[in-house]
Amino acid sequence: MSVLPDRERASPAPPTSAPRPLGWAAPALAVLVAVQILAGGANQGLTSAIAAFADAVLAIAVIALSPAASRFWRLARLPLALLAAALAWAALPGLLPQGLGSALGMPANPAADLFGLALAKALATTLLTIVAALLAYRAGSARGVIRVLTLVGLVYVAWAAVDAIDWLYDSARAARYSGTIGNPNAAGITFAALALLAGGLALAPDEEAMQLRLAAVAGSAVALVLCALTGSRSAVLLALLGGGLLLVRRWRRWQDGRPPLRLLAPAALALIVLLVLVAVFTPVADRSAYLPEDAGSRWAVIDHYTAVANASPWWGQGLGSFYEVNQRTLTAEVAPLYWNFGAAHNAPVQLAIEAGWPGLALLLIALAAIAFQIARARRDWWSVAPLCALLAIAGSAMVDIALNVPAVAALFAVLLGSVWGGALASGAARRPVASRTPKAPRRRRRNSPMTGEA
Repeated sequence: MSVLPDRERASPAPPTSAPRPLGWAAPALAVLVAVQILAGGANQGLTSAIAAFADAVLAIAVIALSPAASRFWRLARLPLALLAAALAWAALPGLLPQGLGSALGMPANPAADLFGLALAKALATTLLTIVAALLAYRAGSARGVIRVLTLVGLVYVAWAAVDAIDWLYDSARAARYSGTIGNPNAAGITFAALALLAGGLALAPDEEAMQLRLAAVAGSAVALVLCALTGSRSAVLLALLGGGLLLVRRWRRWQDGRPPLRLLAPAALALIVLLVLVAVFTPVADRSAYLPEDAGSRWAVIDHYTAVANASPWWGQGLGSFYEVNQRTLTAEVAPLYWNFGAAHNAPVQLAIEAGWPGLALLLIALAAIAFQIARARRDWWSVAPLCALLAIAGSAMVDIALNVPAVAALFAVLLGSVWGGALASGAARRPVASRTPKAPRRRRRNSPMTGEA
C-alpha cells in the first residue's frame, strides 16, 4: 500500500520543450490494447505474433519521433539497463550455438520452435512499457494515456455487456463468462482493471463533465458485474480491494469539492451493493464454497513447479518451453492434476522455469528500480487508479495465468509505463534549477588603491 502516497498533486508541466506532435500515439496505444483483448487476448500463435509486430511498429514510431525527450533515457537508464539484461539472459540460450550453449551448461530448449515467438512477446511487452512511459513523460503526467485508455476501455465494456446478455440466454447459472479473451480468470482480471480505471475517471478532481463522470460510474458498475460473471474469485476480491483503496485516496483529498460528494458517495455504495448481489447470483458464490480446498491445491501447484524450476536453476529450460517441460516432468502422481496445464499459474515461477532464477532476479530488480522511482516522486491523481489496477493484475498473476495472456500483459505494461513516465516527469519538474546549472564562482574584488573601498 505504500506505493500510493498521501501527496497527490496537479499534473506537472512537461519537462521538455517544443516536442514533436504525438497526439495520435496515446489513442493508438489504447486501441492496440483493446484490439488484442478483442482478438482472444492475442493468445494464439498467429494473433500473438501479429500483436508483437504491431507493438514493435508503434514503439519504433514513437521513439523515432521523440528526440526532444532525450532526458527521459538518462532518467530511466538504470531500469532500462536491467530490463535489457533480463531479456538478454532469457534470450542467450536460444541465440548461442548449440555447442557453446552445451559447454556453458545450457539445456536444449524442448520447444525451440516457440522460442522466437516467446522472445518477441517478451520484447513487445517491454517496448509497450517504454512507449507508455515516454508518452507520459512527454505529457508531464500519466493523465493523457490513462484517460484515453479508460475511454476506450468503456467502449469495450459496453460491447462486452451486449455480448454477455446474449451469453446469458445460452448459459446455465453455473457457467462462467469468458468475454472475448476465452479464459474466465483472465477476462475477470481484465474487467476488474477496467472497472478501477473507470472509477478513477469518475472520481478525478479535474474539470470533467458530469455526464462523463456518470458514464464512468455506469461503466465501472457494468465492468464489476462482468467480472463477477466470470466467476473469478481472485478478480472480484482484488477489484473490491482496489476500489476501496481508490475511494479512500479520493476521500482524503476532497478539498476541491469535485465531484460532488452527495452524488458519488451513494453511487459508490450502490456499486458495492450491486457487486455483492451479483456475486451471490453468479458462479462466484458457488465457487467460493470450496475456496479453502482450492487455496491448498494452488499452493501445491506453486510448490510443484518451483521444484521443476530448480532442475535447471541458472538458465532455465528456454523461453516458450513451459508446456513441453510440463509434459516431460509429469509423473503418475501429478499427471491427473497437471497434464493440461499451459501455464504455471504463478508468473515468477514460470519465468524461473523458462529463464532461470537469475533471469527472474534481474526482472524483479528492474521492477523494484521502477517502483523506487515511482514511490519517491510526487504524483497526481491519474496515477492512483492505474496503480490499483496494476496491483490487481499482479495479484492475479501470482495465482493464475493473467500475465501469460498477451493482451493482459500489454494492459499491465501500458499501466506500468504510464505511471513510471509520469513519476519521472514529476521528478524532473521538481529538481531545482540550481542543481542542474552550477553557479559561476564569485570573483573577489580588490580594494581600490585610491579610496580603499571595495
